[in-house]
Amino acid sequence: MPSAERAGADTGSRTWAGDQSEAPFVGRQNELAVLGAMLQEVRSGHPRVVLVEGPAGIGKTSLAERFLQGESDLQVLRGGGEQWEALVSFGVVDQLVRGAGLSSARLLACTNTGLPADEPNRVGAQILTLLAELEGKGPVVLVVDDVQWADTDSLRAVLFALRRLVSERVLTLLTVRDADAARLPDGLRRLAAGTIGLTIRLQALEPSEVQELATVLGVPEFSARSAHRLQAHTRGNPLYVRALLAELPPDRWRTWEPVLPAPRAFAVQIVRRLEACGPASRRLVEAASALGANVRLATAAALAEVEDPLAALEEASAVGLLEMRDEPGRRDVVFPHPLVQATVYEQLGPARRVRLHLGAAELVEDPGAALWHRVAAVDPPDEGLAGELSAFAERQAAAGAWAGAASALVAASRMSPAREQRERRLLRALEILAGAGDLSQVTAFAPEIGGLTTCPLRDAVLGFLAILRGRPEEAERLLRSAWEHCAAGSDARLAAAVAQRWALHSVGRLRAADVVDWACRARALATSDRRVWAEAGILLGVGLGWSGRVPEGTAVQESVLAALAGDSDSAVAQQATITHAALRVAAEDLVGARAELAEATRADDRIGSIEHAVWAYVWLSRAEFLVGAWDEAAVAAERAVALLEETGHEWLRPLARWVAVGVPAARGEWGAAEEHARLASAQAGDYELMVVAAALARAQLAAARGDHEAVLRALEPVLAVRPRDGVDEPGFWPWQGLYGDALVSAARLEQAAVFLAPHEELAAARGRRSSIAVLARVRGRLEAAAGRPEAAEAAFGRGLEQLEQLPLPFPRALLELAYGQVLRRNGHRRAAAEQLRAAHDRLVGLGARPYLERCERELSACGLAPAKRHSFDPGRLTAQELAVARLVAAGMSNRQVASELFVSIKTVQFHLTRIYSKLHVNSRTELAANYDTIREAQAPERV
Repeated sequence: MPSAERAGADTGSRTWAGDQSEAPFVGRQNELAVLGAMLQEVRSGHPRVVLVEGPAGIGKTSLAERFLQGESDLQVLRGGGEQWEALVSFGVVDQLVRGAGLSSARLLACTNTGLPADEPNRVGAQILTLLAELEGKGPVVLVVDDVQWADTDSLRAVLFALRRLVSERVLTLLTVRDADAARLPDGLRRLAAGTIGLTIRLQALEPSEVQELATVLGVPEFSARSAHRLQAHTRGNPLYVRALLAELPPDRWRTWEPVLPAPRAFAVQIVRRLEACGPASRRLVEAASALGANVRLATAAALAEVEDPLAALEEASAVGLLEMRDEPGRRDVVFPHPLVQATVYEQLGPARRVRLHLGAAELVEDPGAALWHRVAAVDPPDEGLAGELSAFAERQAAAGAWAGAASALVAASRMSPAREQRERRLLRALEILAGAGDLSQVTAFAPEIGGLTTCPLRDAVLGFLAILRGRPEEAERLLRSAWEHCAAGSDARLAAAVAQRWALHSVGRLRAADVVDWACRARALATSDRRVWAEAGILLGVGLGWSGRVPEGTAVQESVLAALAGDSDSAVAQQATITHAALRVAAEDLVGARAELAEATRADDRIGSIEHAVWAYVWLSRAEFLVGAWDEAAVAAERAVALLEETGHEWLRPLARWVAVGVPAARGEWGAAEEHARLASAQAGDYELMVVAAALARAQLAAARGDHEAVLRALEPVLAVRPRDGVDEPGFWPWQGLYGDALVSAARLEQAAVFLAPHEELAAARGRRSSIAVLARVRGRLEAAAGRPEAAEAAFGRGLEQLEQLPLPFPRALLELAYGQVLRRNGHRRAAAEQLRAAHDRLVGLGARPYLERCERELSACGLAPAKRHSFDPGRLTAQELAVARLVAAGMSNRQVASELFVSIKTVQFHLTRIYSKLHVNSRTELAANYDTIREAQAPERV
């Protein structure tokens, strides 16, 4: 049966074959690293065989050529199969020999001296001799492209030679289409699967790689959303991606949900197949193209008016246009590739499309699908249909189906005859897009936004967009205008929404009193809008928490959750859950908060709001860090960072990067920590939330390095924030201990004393035991530096007492370390050793390398040098690398690992490359086989 993957690829797969060095190339770093490792083994006298599998156009030849470009000392023999030469005996062998600049006459002369059945073996012996001669001059790479079309005699000869290589420096690189891999001789497959071989299965390009490819090809302003859309449409096939990027005008990618065709070469092949079908089969395929990607055969047959659907389906399947999925109680038809459906649909005439969509609207069971079929069949404007779309959109938004809601509202706007309704629906769509995290897609509507009538709704929505983009002055100007024009009017619902946005803006400004004020106004006005009332209640909880009224804030969240119980508005309920959990972190209920946040992140993954999910992962990372679950903290932080990439939510960027700094900084993984701190940067004029998070990121890194002056410089912007309630409230922004420690270390004792007093009073008034303990550590160090040892020991004792019932291993270890330092300096070596050993055990368990080194220096000064450690050699895996290694060793694919860790496949490939390099393994099989040993070696040792 013809393959849809091959359609078009057969006519275009050689597009870059003339000169692969000119082909645009992105990604594949892990595969290149694996090939590099195999070549290193070859250089050491171990012949290797690599089989590269993948569908047509996936980049098998490009990978081989890119790999060879980086190696200048190789002797390369190239050959390739072609369908029309598959019966030419020794055709590929002839190419290989001629590619080496040799005559094939001597090599093939032996084919006339014996029985035909022995000819491949005799030619194989000649190939073996040739490889031995060439290998004496340098490593040899034998490349055979499209092995599935190579002649059988050549493959048998090559196999004969490869099986007899012992120590020759020969790397054999074979490429094959996965659909045709069964055509390979069994011996070749066994070699690739055996001890000297490896099979690389090329995966689809990731959306980030599609975006990178668009940049390489010079497509301007190619957004992440466009990359996701193109990747899904082409299934990440580089050949099809390149073709569409070249064939479509650049402005097509800047429109809202552009309708994408198939590449022209692909479409020509599909149309020919469609034209070859009989009338019934053609009608069935066309009906399926209008219905969607996966439909019931009975529905498609009814729409196509086909009496014998199985016969029509069999004909369509024979030419690769449709496939059947037959399950008990259900028989579906699907297109083998999205490009096939696109081609068939595109060739329909306008009248035929309308008839099909009108018929589909009557046949499909799903009300949403029926609505979209009606939209496709109707010429705008149509206010009745626009109203139905708006109502459908609000139901989708309430359920957290943000993309569907935005699409419906955009369609409703375009269906609206009146300008006021058209603009109102477009603004609501923009608001949903932004709230869902798809802020970058808002730029597709830049022309429409520029032409909107100035009104309170416009200013309120644009003010919301300015908040998310991290532009406080612009947000304040727009929100002020919206409030002034609607507060005195009759539209209480709009006024409530504006007040709620003011509360959100005040969160960014860290102004607790303003958050409470505006949130209360919004709730008072939102008598008819439960969503705004609930969202304002969530923000009210934040403001109350920052005001030192955490129990009140928690009660507000519980009231919101009770009001939403059983409601379909699950997205808002998840917001309330996240804020409730964050307040529990501040209140030191870490066990309960972790459980609540873990459930919230699972729900947010399903609901799909990036903004909510980022907040959840930030607080989950914080909670995990505090309780000492640092690997889990690192994974949660990486997920927050990954979610924010390319969304345009600038105001949360420093926050996510700050929590991502924590684990690598505390473990001395300087490269990762420095990168996160750099990307957490904020500047004058940014939201105070951004400024404080960026300052903490830099300060945490500096503290881990023991650079106290750098800590003080990093935290200077925090001191300038006014008012102070949103910054100084214990339990939220942990900057006070960092700053106080740095002042003491810098010998600014008077300044430290003045700084500490009000924060100690506030922590005591709130009853925040962890904050009291952190400040007690600083107080103890201050008293010791001032020559008051008794006061110092008393302070340390108070701190340890506060931590007695709290699961906070890192703060406790730092306190024990500081206490041990002071005791040793005061001559109490036995007591010092007790504190230092306790600190040492905790720091080893955490893998806190910089702090552990300080602790060991103190132990050495006590005459109690610890046992030798092996945990922090250069080959130690980071938390992220350990997480990837564990899942890969369990048998997961890169795609499954990416989904589990909520990162891109490109990130997984990057980590795998580093894992292979650090552990000196070359494949997933080796990693899995040695994982238990690796895990034991990576585990921190206790002394």
